[in-house]
Amino acid sequence: MGYVICMRAAPISRASLRQQVHSALFRMLLDGRWPENSRLNDSALAAELGVSRTPVREALIQLESEGLLACDPNRGFFVPPLEPEIARELYPILWSLEQLATFLSSGSAQELRKNLEQAAPRTATSSDPAAALKQDRAWHAALVESSGNERLIGMTRRIEALTRRYASALLGESNSAERRAREHAQIAEALATEQPARAFALLKMHWRSEMEEVLQALEQRGAKQTSAGAAEKSVGSKRSRAAIAGKL
Repeated sequence: MGYVICMRAAPISRASLRQQVHSALFRMLLDGRWPENSRLNDSALAAELGVSRTPVREALIQLESEGLLACDPNRGFFVPPLEPEIARELYPILWSLEQLATFLSSGSAQELRKNLEQAAPRTATSSDPAAALKQDRAWHAALVESSGNERLIGMTRRIEALTRRYASALLGESNSAERRAREHAQIAEALATEQPARAFALLKMHWRSEMEEVLQALEQRGAKQTSAGAAEKSVGSKRSRAAIAGKL
């Protein structure tokens, strides 16, 4: 007599559901779903994702701990504004972690170069800055993953996500796809020809260039906001004076 073994799919645990919700919200944040200072409504998000509020709130708390969200008793969870001071802190950490990953890289130099080329082929152009940015980050992810150090990979991924918020939010103001592709090729060449010191220096220059672009864009945007605020205040003052004159 034959027996048929029925294999049931393992139910999704609460922990894995929370991680799935976290991953979904994480992608939304990096894709620019919400602008700065946007408040996130856990009930609305739960309805959109088809889950209860509990895993959503747990995911929001995790995102806050990772620095991607902020929380205020009066506002709840919201997308924090982009601050120049934070950018200046994040980028040096990121290039230092990538330098360490390069130092720990296993395998041959030629194998690493091949992996980098496969990770992000040079197809995105400045006409598609969002796609170019994703390819840039895929290239860097392949570089870090070559270290084989899971803790280092996790740390780098969290810092990279924070910097990507800055780069993503400023895509329309800063176009650097061609520069990124050119510098990737230079770094890969240095690694393939076993010039670690040159690769380290190029990595630092690469991330510093993005940091400077971000800081410049933030400064320009701040100047525009200040100018717009001053203009609005001036119009308001003129209206007030006109109203007073009309009463006299």
